[in-house]
Amino acid sequence: YMILLEDYLRQHGKGHEDELTDTMRLDAALICDKANMLLEEFGENRGLRSGWRPKSVNDKVPGAARSSKHIICQAVDIADDDGRLKEFVFKTEEEGGYPVLEQHNLWAEYGSATPTWLHIQIVAPGSGKRVFFPNAAWAARAAADEAR
Repeated sequence: YMILLEDYLRQHGKGHEDELTDTMRLDAALICDKANMLLEEFGENRGLRSGWRPKSVNDKVPGAARSSKHIICQAVDIADDDGRLKEFVFKTEEEGGYPVLEQHNLWAEYGSATPTWLHIQIVAPGSGKRVFFPNAAWAARAAADEAR
């Protein structure tokens, strides 16, 4: 199962087609291509968990970031119920880099924030970090857990 552009755009976007710009369409094609290259390297097919989410749809998703990259077609969530895809993607080098993400020029949310999916995006988050928390509340929660 590949992540198809039509599915990515239609999943949450049905009835919102007028909100889709040419730039968003190009970014949607890019994120789908990158996700499929990543899955090919991983060696397994995984399903689409969440594609384009128009702002009005995103606003109704519990826990979704208000400025989610899903809104502008720069992010995708890939099904990962067993956590093996995240394990593959978050494998680090001794120097601390993330070679899989770097090779594909992708950024990802920490797995603790995405229990049954992998969130990847084609643009760096505000922090610039290759792997990041979806928002300040998640980062604070992780810091508190680490301090315990």
